[in-house]
Amino acid sequence: MISRQSPLLFVLALFSVLFVSGCAVDKRPEAYSNAILVSSAFPAHGSSQSQYAALQQALLSRNLLIADNGEVLPVMKGMCEADMLYHISRTNLPPYIGQHQDLYAGFYFDVALVNGSWKVVNTDNDFGQFNSEFDLALLTSVLTPRIMPNDTLTIRPQPNVTAKALGELMSLMQSVFPVKRTRFVVSRKFAKQVEQAGYDLVLSSAGASHLYLGDTLSTSAAQERTFFKLDYTANAELKAFAASEQPLVACMQAHNFVQPPSKKFSNKLKANDLPSVVNVLPSNADFNQLSEQQRLFTTGQYLTINGDVLKYSTYQKLQAGSRCSRLAPSDPLYKYCEDRKQDVSTDYIRRKATMRKQGN
Repeated sequence: MISRQSPLLFVLALFSVLFVSGCAVDKRPEAYSNAILVSSAFPAHGSSQSQYAALQQALLSRNLLIADNGEVLPVMKGMCEADMLYHISRTNLPPYIGQHQDLYAGFYFDVALVNGSWKVVNTDNDFGQFNSEFDLALLTSVLTPRIMPNDTLTIRPQPNVTAKALGELMSLMQSVFPVKRTRFVVSRKFAKQVEQAGYDLVLSSAGASHLYLGDTLSTSAAQERTFFKLDYTANAELKAFAASEQPLVACMQAHNFVQPPSKKFSNKLKANDLPSVVNVLPSNADFNQLSEQQRLFTTGQYLTINGDVLKYSTYQKLQAGSRCSRLAPSDPLYKYCEDRKQDVSTDYIRRKATMRKQGN
């Protein structure tokens, strides 16, 4: 016996099939247009000049690149594992400033009140004396057209600044640069004044809750200023550094990011063009002395970032005796091993103090 509900169920089922089929109609267009334009991401400070094409490819494989002015630089700022700031002590800035968004996190400069007006000065880490100066107003005219949207400005007034003079300086800077991206290096007694003005604070001596300026022992010829923060175990962790003349060396001192050579040096190697030399240079080589490296190549030697001339065979023996050399880059222990090697090389480079790095 057929149920009276069967015809009704049949109609509902048929309607459901037709409804689903209608929703499944293919309404896709025959052709698509890209929603966004995609281009290759080449760092802005890198040169695209044809004369550097082959050399650029060799350098890129080492996490390096060459700028239009012939300077070899890190391929990107993340390689340093700390913010790199350009230290301004003169008005003739490198040509790649203004296209530095992939290299520098901002700028650092020292200022002093001279004859009633603020000057940018060239001084040592202790602000002992300065031998050159120019008006802060001149800096703003030079820097303003070349500053990038995310740049931070770190300003250190002279240590004996008064509260009144500091207030005037902050007001002057507020009229030129955004407050939210400007920070002042001052002693603890001025901390409240700086923060109430809306600026970020950097202490001129060690403090637990803020960045602080490192002492002279923690700097080097390349890292002209260093900024640290204390971690939960009270160890100093490098967070930023200022460099001008040697940004590549300064970055390498923070973290040895240069990839190992793709080829092993051999006396049988004949080609000594710059790209070939770059392919065999050890990771601690001075890549801003490529002409000298090319000359030394023929004698089986290379120039380190410390200025030492070493034999390739010496470097290879050190590598052969290292457990790091037996690890693949994909191995979880590889980066840890390389970082520990960097700890040793940092001690050798500075010959002053070794900052212990925590974690992996």
